[in-house]
Amino acid sequence: MARQAVIKASEGHRAFGKLLKRVYCSDEHLIVERDGFPVAVLMSYQEYKKLSHKRALEAFERFSRDLGREIEKQGLTEDQLFKELEEARRKVFEEQYAAHTR
Repeated sequence: MARQAVIKASEGHRAFGKLLKRVYCSDEHLIVERDGFPVAVLMSYQEYKKLSHKRALEAFERFSRDLGREIEKQGLTEDQLFKELEEARRKVFEEQYAAHTR
């Protein structure tokens, strides 16, 4: 887990370049406070990418579980599901292709 430190917004304003270097060269997250309340976090781009990837993966896993439950609820077989997906794909393709040929 990344280390965390709290800084005041005024310090961030005065020493932004120094703080950028600090988060770039470490795995530290700087929590920026204004009037004693946390308002932002400064972290390296690599840390941000990791966090974004993790959130996207979690969302995909939730979607997959929900889709699986819905498929089971509807009693669809794998073959039926693939047939419906292929039909939907074909319709979308036809709509897109027809829109470009007009």
